[in-house]
Amino acid sequence: MKMCMMFFLAVLCTGCVSQYKVVVGFSTALKDHFTEIPTIEVDIAAVTDGEAAEVKQMGVEKYFDPGSGIRNRLQSQTCFFYREEQNTYVLPSRAPVWQSWQLKEPTNILVIASLPYDPSMTPQADPRYLAVKMARSYVLARTIYILVEPKKIIQVTKAASIKGESQSLSEDSGQWVEIR
Repeated sequence: MKMCMMFFLAVLCTGCVSQYKVVVGFSTALKDHFTEIPTIEVDIAAVTDGEAAEVKQMGVEKYFDPGSGIRNRLQSQTCFFYREEQNTYVLPSRAPVWQSWQLKEPTNILVIASLPYDPSMTPQADPRYLAVKMARSYVLARTIYILVEPKKIIQVTKAASIKGESQSLSEDSGQWVEIR
């Protein structure tokens, strides 16, 4: 009986994808880095491996080009950074967009930021583009934390207190710490 139940759950969860809560924070260093800061857009979308590769190949500038249309096709959710305002953005795991994203069985959470181009960036390792692999699960709720810095976006883990880390940003309920 126990084995049948485990088999049933395994079959039920095959191909199931967790819905994620995505939290985007903006580093205080952004304000200090730019003398005249542009509005920075950060897009989040659940995508397939093929879509992630397509966006990576096209590059950040072409992705954010109004004529490209890919943002609409991916149903990207956008948050903004303004010099006057440094809000934390949360895309809830129960946001309506998850219903349509799940129809295509996504494998990645794509995060892409319209940070200014830096000549030291290479297309193969553009730090303004991040694809986070999604775990296949039916019951696990997950949260992904993203930190936008002056020249890159990074995935971080939120920890109550981690000492001695160079990449941290204090927040009301703890610190953001870069995942290595």
